[in-house]
Amino acid sequence: MHFTGRTWRPPYEANSCIIQLTSGCTYGKCRFCNLYKDEPFRLSPLSEFEEDLAEIKRYQPGVRRIFVTGGNPFALSYEKLKPYVLTVRDYLIKCQTIAMFASIRDIKNKEVWQLNSWREGTNFGDADIY
Repeated sequence: MHFTGRTWRPPYEANSCIIQLTSGCTYGKCRFCNLYKDEPFRLSPLSEFEEDLAEIKRYQPGVRRIFVTGGNPFALSYEKLKPYVLTVRDYLIKCQTIAMFASIRDIKNKEVWQLNSWREGTNFGDADIY
């Protein structure tokens, strides 16, 4: 598994499989948080993400929920997130939920149809998700 910097899983994700999509935080200026201090935000290469999914599939093929780490991976655009989400589906066919941190700005920057497609698992370009 590829992990860079600090990795933190919230207690409510204790039973989730964890995988890194980003490291660092896009904001990084919260006075109450030093988790990603001095760690620049970066997207994991799709090839690394795919290798990690293959490893998860090898050891936990029936995983139903994954938690994507990083300060706020949902800050990525819909188009940048799309190949990662579709790759999860390719490897973990029983996965029903992908959870990740997001700020209100990340959600606000998405179109309503994009948010609906994540929730419903439909209208995701050329393929459906979960």
